[in-house]
Amino acid sequence: MASPFVIIGAGAIGSIVGAHLIRSGHDVVFIEANATHADAIERDGLRISGHLDAVVRPAVHAPSAYDGPMEHVLLAVKSRDTIAALTPFADRLAADGYVVSLQNGLEEDKIAAIVGRERTVGAYLTFGGYYKEPGHIVYGGPGSFKLGELDGRETPRVMALRAAFSSQQPIDVTNNIFGYLWSKMALGAVYFGTAIVDAPVLDIYDDPRARSILAVLAGEAVGVADAIGVRTENCDGFDPKAFRLDQPADETARAASWDAQRVYWRSHDNTHTGVWRDLKIHRRKTEVEFQVGAVIRIADDVGVPVPHLKRLKMIVESIESGERTQDWGALYDIMA
Repeated sequence: MASPFVIIGAGAIGSIVGAHLIRSGHDVVFIEANATHADAIERDGLRISGHLDAVVRPAVHAPSAYDGPMEHVLLAVKSRDTIAALTPFADRLAADGYVVSLQNGLEEDKIAAIVGRERTVGAYLTFGGYYKEPGHIVYGGPGSFKLGELDGRETPRVMALRAAFSSQQPIDVTNNIFGYLWSKMALGAVYFGTAIVDAPVLDIYDDPRARSILAVLAGEAVGVADAIGVRTENCDGFDPKAFRLDQPADETARAASWDAQRVYWRSHDNTHTGVWRDLKIHRRKTEVEFQVGAVIRIADDVGVPVPHLKRLKMIVESIESGERTQDWGALYDIMA
């Protein structure tokens, strides 16, 4: 009998991927630390609504309770939890097993430090969803989904993963996974910028002053990628290279990127980012330390100035702590 897909983290992304795998006939086991959420899944099944309306009934275990095989592992926890969630299982990962990061950020290097680069697979995804209540995840709809080995090779396992995930949507295999991940870091800086305003993303994109600030954030991020030799890729029509700050602005390319973002957001049920939801609804810390903060730390290491990303991080943290509110002034203050 084939080993199951073990998904660590039954939040939005893990649940959406897992539900599609189950519906296509794959064996899936969830490891979930939120006992209330896990109990609801065990009692009533895992409900997916939105773009997909389905209930699946996977096995779900607390992290300390799972003692089954660890061969095909999908890591779907917040970036702040990568080390804590994966380390207890590192010694149990099969010699020919692997861990796929279904996370935001640059978590592949952290994973590789725990289980080895040869057992780490990268993934870039832009489909969305959110946790609504225990046992219930809302799926916003498909986006991009790409897989890649860290060294760029096209291996049998990455092709097998592509086949398995294809029940959800078309999957591409890339030889430049870090290029896509860094493009998502640039776009992620934009999303953090929108999250500090209490307004829908599309309303923020319609404000010229806001767009100019978001462009600077993307430009600083892609400047760091350039400095470390990463070739960024087009991200659902959003091209980070159009926002480089060391070149004359290509207004046509920038306009095309914003238009692509409008198309993307209009194609989904979501009107706000997950970061906005963390700040506004859940009143919890975001992943800013592990995403924007990660870019800042690399920038400092290679001597690239990123003053506006640093200002963004500071403002997000001030909203997290309750020192200020989400409003237009928070975004405009990035340029103060």
